[in-house]
Amino acid sequence: MMHTTVGKFALCVSLAVCGQAAAGQPAVQTTDTGKLTTWWHAAHELNDSAPVADDAVRRSTVYDVKVATAVTPQHRYDSYTYMSIPRGGRGKWGYEGRDGAEFADEANLTMSWSSFVYSDDVWVHVTLKDGSTIHSADEVKIRPGALNFEKAMVDERTVKIRVPYSPDGYRFSVEFDNQLYTAYNDLAGVSGELNSAGNGAAVHTEPRNAMLVFAEPRLTGQKARELIPNPSSGAIYYPPQGRIDNLDAITQDTVYFKPGTYYMPWNYHAKLPASVKWVYLAPGAYVKGAFQFMSETQKRFKVTGYGVLSGEKYVYEPDTDNHYQHRAQSNCHGSCVKMLRFSSTDAQQELDLQGVTIAEPPYHSFVVYGNEDTFKMRVDSYKQVGGWYWQTDGIELYTGGAMRNTFFHANDDVLKIYHSNLDISNTVIWKNENGPVIQWGWSPRDIDNVHVKDTHVIHNRMYWKDEKINTCVLNASPHWDANGRPDASKWVRNLFFENITVEGKTNCAIRLYALQNTEKVHVKNLLIDGWNELPHTAQASRFRKLSGALAIGNEAANGAGLKLENYRVGGEYVTKHGDNWRDSALGRLNFDGELWDSWNAWVGDGAP
Repeated sequence: MMHTTVGKFALCVSLAVCGQAAAGQPAVQTTDTGKLTTWWHAAHELNDSAPVADDAVRRSTVYDVKVATAVTPQHRYDSYTYMSIPRGGRGKWGYEGRDGAEFADEANLTMSWSSFVYSDDVWVHVTLKDGSTIHSADEVKIRPGALNFEKAMVDERTVKIRVPYSPDGYRFSVEFDNQLYTAYNDLAGVSGELNSAGNGAAVHTEPRNAMLVFAEPRLTGQKARELIPNPSSGAIYYPPQGRIDNLDAITQDTVYFKPGTYYMPWNYHAKLPASVKWVYLAPGAYVKGAFQFMSETQKRFKVTGYGVLSGEKYVYEPDTDNHYQHRAQSNCHGSCVKMLRFSSTDAQQELDLQGVTIAEPPYHSFVVYGNEDTFKMRVDSYKQVGGWYWQTDGIELYTGGAMRNTFFHANDDVLKIYHSNLDISNTVIWKNENGPVIQWGWSPRDIDNVHVKDTHVIHNRMYWKDEKINTCVLNASPHWDANGRPDASKWVRNLFFENITVEGKTNCAIRLYALQNTEKVHVKNLLIDGWNELPHTAQASRFRKLSGALAIGNEAANGAGLKLENYRVGGEYVTKHGDNWRDSALGRLNFDGELWDSWNAWVGDGAP
């Protein structure tokens, strides 16, 4: 079935609120050619300033997307273009304090995205519908830039991008020059505040209206049998479309959301009975709500499917101890709603987290309570969008976990490396102001054998003009308690970070405050486009040990505590012997003198 965007728009504006499908129209219209699957929400709202109806899905007011296979490019299919706006358009609901979304709201930022499933090369057509135009395909950039996709101008409002098939899929940003703006630090006070009016020092340039494309691989064979429920998977519950407030009482072990729109009340989240081990969101399923798995005895959980789980109906920090209103106490880590929440026991448990898009989390999007050493995760093709609030972290992987092919729009720590034997690859990150990109601090830990490969930071707004301890690309923060608490009985060792590319301006590279013994932290191919316009003192990298009793690896003896191989800024290599590493020079390194023999920076094998 082939659709035209014009037809959909005409249908929508003929309805009172665009919150229901026209008579005789299915709520979600899905096209499946065998090589390409797209979908469309008939019940939608073109709305960029207010909450949408419960049974409607916000549609982008800036972009439309169509997709065609490369074999039959003349057959273009609508691919629904979702949109997120700060706070879901509701403003600060029942509170007055800061929530981290202030700048995004004041600058009128939006984030649109479109997902489809494919098994062959495709052309993705992205059309501007805000009245702006282009004169050349060169006015459109694809990030990560390393993708280097072929693109061509279709008309003054449309560009097409050829996306080759990959079993890993692709997650990328399509950026029109006419959508770009620059965020500035106004240099006021201790840290400065962000503005988009050009006052102060430039921090970063990014699209005001983001447009993301998630090209996801079609699952077949054993993968499909493992990740898509079927009759042999067990008893399946299919919620009816519309309001959902009964999932606490079901008896089946799988919850299957078919294509359609579902919503939980703002003062409810699903506490799934102990029988439930699997939640599946089909392509085209849009669920407003959150899931808490109550079982502590299931051996294997699954949350899979290419649908969307949105937290748009919740207030910032929705505290269950305060009737789901904004938190009543200083810390609600135990009581505030998380989009996905699990509990772990001493018995080994596993989780497959695949395909899902988390939109507009109101707090941490993913948390496991209990024994973190017995909860092993496999994460693939996971996306997070609309991370406007503070504490919208990425994912913490637990012991033995693996994660690949993900996208994170986050306003706090993104990759949280707190456990051993982790393998993370192919991550695309759009970073807001708060927290670093990669974090392994806050408390003394034993961490060994971690490999993080191919991290693409396509944007970031980390902006402070003073020297914060919880920022930069790589960070190990001091203890959250100001008293410190280093522990010489613990070790961080054998961390390998390979191929980190930071596009555009950034604030700083590395701040490591060792709370435990540290050796063999190896960073290979850290490539930074350039520094922002803040003073170099705000951009300094740090390496410190927080107790004289701690052992830090020595280059001549057991391997340096910190090894920087092929560290490059603006295309130039930073080396220790070349003397361009200093805090006022290109490298911006200001490591403690007592650690001189515990770090090195050199050009090694495989230099880009």
